[in-house]
Amino acid sequence: MSTSEVREPAVARPVRHPESGRRYSLEELEALAAEGDPWALGKMDEWDLSFSDEYKGSLTDRCPDPGCDQYGEPVTLCYGEDGELLDVDHGGWGHPPAAEIQAKAS
Repeated sequence: MSTSEVREPAVARPVRHPESGRRYSLEELEALAAEGDPWALGKMDEWDLSFSDEYKGSLTDRCPDPGCDQYGEPVTLCYGEDGELLDVDHGGWGHPPAAEIQAKAS
């Protein structure tokens, strides 16, 4: 089976900024993305990857639980409004703080 029609590969055109030099609000970007604007869709993806995950940990602390297999490894310590240590977040998993560490944090 053969086709007599040969298709040329599509030429990739550079994505154009709607108004060069203008700063867009998040709402304006969302509206442009909803209309299918490729530049706005890319910017929305960038925003999602960088800023939308409010639960993303920084892993700037160290695991304080000597009973943990990853004691001393990078973690994010999660505190309640009252300053009580609630959770030790290892990134993909976490655990509650040890009782003696909990007492020190209070």
